[in-house]
Amino acid sequence: MSLIPDGPPIVLLNAFPVDRAQWEPLIAAWGDRVRGDVITFDMPGIGEMPLTEEEPGLELIADAAVLAMREATGHDAAIWIGCSMGGYVAMAVAERSPDAVAGLGLIATKATADSEEALATREEAAHAAEAAGGAPDPHAAAAGLVGTEGPAREELVDWVAANVARHSGEGIAWGQRAMAARPDRTEVLRAVDAPAVVVGGTKDAIIPREALDSMAAALGVDPVIVEGAGHLVALEAPVETASALLPLLR
Repeated sequence: MSLIPDGPPIVLLNAFPVDRAQWEPLIAAWGDRVRGDVITFDMPGIGEMPLTEEEPGLELIADAAVLAMREATGHDAAIWIGCSMGGYVAMAVAERSPDAVAGLGLIATKATADSEEALATREEAAHAAEAAGGAPDPHAAAAGLVGTEGPAREELVDWVAANVARHSGEGIAWGQRAMAARPDRTEVLRAVDAPAVVVGGTKDAIIPREALDSMAAALGVDPVIVEGAGHLVALEAPVETASALLPLLR
């Protein structure tokens, strides 16, 4: 006989280009309020996840994540929470495996596809990472991801920079191209039949407020905006983010 914990599992999908360690403060902030398993895993070529030989695509990650969740937990559905690139993957799960979605948390992400300018920027960044064998300037990348100001900023930026510096150029390039290939999934959100939460930070230099409002409108919810937090809002403000996501855990 196998015992399945009360409540659906929670799958945390990390931002780019950091690994699953970004979720540790959030998990700690939840404490014993989580009833099911919490699953974290890295994106291809990032952290402990080997780089796949498949063409870059978020759908590949989404399908593998659903299969891994079901095999690991015995549950058919999970609460999917994604930050940035992880949010793109969570939306791909909602599109391709809607029966696997018991809840959806979208943090510092957007449902729309990239503009032509953004596509060109991603390809330039992919080439630069390949040429450098990693992030060309991890500290600059970290500074752009972290919006927190004041005494806590330096420690956060240093942590993110050290994390970014661990990842290969091939992995970073794969992630850039996978994100570039994603379609607009606004209509996917309109079809979601599960509790949903949208979270963002006032200091996010990457995702504009309008993108959060658009996703929230498609899901029929109000966005939760964390004052003073940047793109890595779950890392920068774990207590506030944990509180915002609690409706998914009930």
